[in-house]
Amino acid sequence: MTIPGQVTTVTPLVGGLVRALTIRGLAAEAVGAAMVWAVNRAADPDGDDPVGTAMSPGLRQAVVCRADETGHLLWWWVWSGPTRDAPPEYEALGPASEIDAAAVRIAAVLRLDGVVPETRA
Repeated sequence: MTIPGQVTTVTPLVGGLVRALTIRGLAAEAVGAAMVWAVNRAADPDGDDPVGTAMSPGLRQAVVCRADETGHLLWWWVWSGPTRDAPPEYEALGPASEIDAAAVRIAAVLRLDGVVPETRA
């Protein structure tokens, strides 16, 4: 799904990304006006997937829609700062109008394909 032209509000973009992530099997919700919280439910502590359960709570990701320094709307990964009291760090994910591309990249980060649980010695 691509939204052409200039968008004056991020609300339709956020809603579109939530829908695109849900189609890809992730739980997703809007947080505030500009953030999307995506979760692979396989990593829930009480889940049926032993790999997912072992990774709990690691399969969660926040992304935010906001303008870059030139005024273009982008999706941004939101990463924890290097210390507990540090502000979050942002990394550009891609143009906000490219909702499907963003959903594919987010889903790739949160998937479990090919992950094998570690064996304990």
